Amino acid sequence: MEIKKISRYVIYLFSLFLISLGGAISIKANLGTSPIICLPYVSSLIMKMSVGTVCLIFNVIFIAVQVILLRSGFERRQYLQIIVGTIFSLSIDFSMMLVSFLNPADYLSQFATLLLSCVVVAFGVMLEVQTEVVYLPPDGIIVAISKVLKKEFPKVKPFVDTSFVLTAAILSIVFLGYLAGVREGTIVSALIIGPIVKVLQTYLNPYVERLYEK
Repeated sequence: MEIKKISRYVIYLFSLFLISLGGAISIKANLGTSPIICLPYVSSLIMKMSVGTVCLIFNVIFIAVQVILLRSGFERRQYLQIIVGTIFSLSIDFSMMLVSFLNPADYLSQFATLLLSCVVVAFGVMLEVQTEVVYLPPDGIIVAISKVLKKEFPKVKPFVDTSFVLTAAILSIVFLGYLAGVREGTIVSALIIGPIVKVLQTYLNPYVERLYEK
């Protein structure tokens, strides 16, 4: 296997780590979980199952939606999203250990930590989309919608993320009787990660492309 092809997979694995790390940082900010895990988190409370198990269930649903939207345009290799999504859900625990030292004591520190998580997640998503190996199922849905609507990924992501957040909030209130895992930080993340991805793509894509074969 050529060096550039190996580089593509190394960058891809690094992108998954960054996304899980960003999710862990958002949890430590304690202002609401990030959009990518808020729906599985709330559902795990409702179903009384582990977050990882619920993530796997959602992964299957997300992949099914992609198949319906793209039909023959859905690449068979994207079925590997099931494996990738499972690995991602498990890696969140590892990331939580890495950021265990983060304990913001005041609101300003919490918000700064939240913004850091958004940048880390956005950087990971930018690399994930750029390498075009296998998408995480939640991002795969965004890519599918982007192709169907013929819109850029960063423009579609805020709307999909916001829909995840609103769904999680509604389920939380209806089934739990209170708002769990969704706060102002979740909304902020849903709104700004997409635009941050776009900015990073504009300035960093040329450098990333030099590391692997397109």
